[in-house]
Amino acid sequence: MNAEKELLAGELFVDEGIEAARNACVAGASLAAALSTAAAYYDNPFTGAPALRACMLRFGGLPLTLEAWLSEAARLAEDDRADVPFVPGFGFLLPARASVVLSECRRLIARGAAGLRCRFVLEHHLALARAAGPLNATGVAALFFLDHGADIDVAERRFLLLRSELALMEAEKARRTGLHVFPFLSERHVYEGHTPPAVPLDVPALMQRLGLDSDD
Repeated sequence: MNAEKELLAGELFVDEGIEAARNACVAGASLAAALSTAAAYYDNPFTGAPALRACMLRFGGLPLTLEAWLSEAARLAEDDRADVPFVPGFGFLLPARASVVLSECRRLIARGAAGLRCRFVLEHHLALARAAGPLNATGVAALFFLDHGADIDVAERRFLLLRSELALMEAEKARRTGLHVFPFLSERHVYEGHTPPAVPLDVPALMQRLGLDSDD
């Protein structure tokens, strides 16, 4: 869908997965290495593809009423069966990043790429944030795919492909730039503290402290 281009156009998917891909390629590693590194991050259950699926499943069939969404958010947040109780599509980001996500949601609406669910969550984001945490990038993507009537399996594939595409583009840039401008290598950093006194290493005493001096 052409509207997917809008998901990549802004800052919605600028995250640690991109940084991981850059780090993999900055010394000349292959794009496949960057893809594997980023994909491992995008598969996490809290902000990755599993959270996208869960968000679509939980909220896709709800009426667009605040009561229904708050009730579902409260039920999920109190789910004792979850290893870490949370509401998929919400939380796991700092306040500054939460503001960026809301701005991106507004941009998608203004560009005609987002529909009723994105508008609804944006309208009620303060109430929803109190119950579920702030809307995150995965939540915006889930709402986007729901608004476009995408099947959950298709949405999961598109989500991973879109995020991986952006990570690969940034990895290519890092590989072209090279290690010589990598942070902490392009600048001279000097330790400003006092040099601690040299202490002789007493291996037998250290082994004893660690409980490794036994013949067992």
